[in-house]
Amino acid sequence: MAGPNLACCLLGLLALTSACYIQNCPLGGKRAVLDQDVRQCLPCGPGGKGRCFGPSICCGDELGCLVGTAEALRCQAENYLPSPCMSGQKPCGSGGRCAAPGICCSADTCRDDLACESEVSFSQL
Repeated sequence: MAGPNLACCLLGLLALTSACYIQNCPLGGKRAVLDQDVRQCLPCGPGGKGRCFGPSICCGDELGCLVGTAEALRCQAENYLPSPCMSGQKPCGSGGRCAAPGICCSADTCRDDLACESEVSFSQL
């Protein structure tokens, strides 16, 4: 009798841990939203002068990029919002966007990129 009950409990736990919860998954997943529905990422940094580029990356024209700092903590809230966001305008590097003059960022890293030298990334859109 314990065998079938144990199997049912394990299957129930597996179903719960692999579920897509309503608060963070729109129909089709975050990437299913059309491009015109993509919103601007959360403001961050001193005075809200930057934008989130990843869960621990905050960049702005005036501040450069703050990676893993207290100013970038607000960016972790993006993980809990149901719709995807986009910061920066010009694509650069491999999957990144221009974040500040001379800096290209993806969701997990930033690096120098000459393609972003003259780019005004997101000013005050």
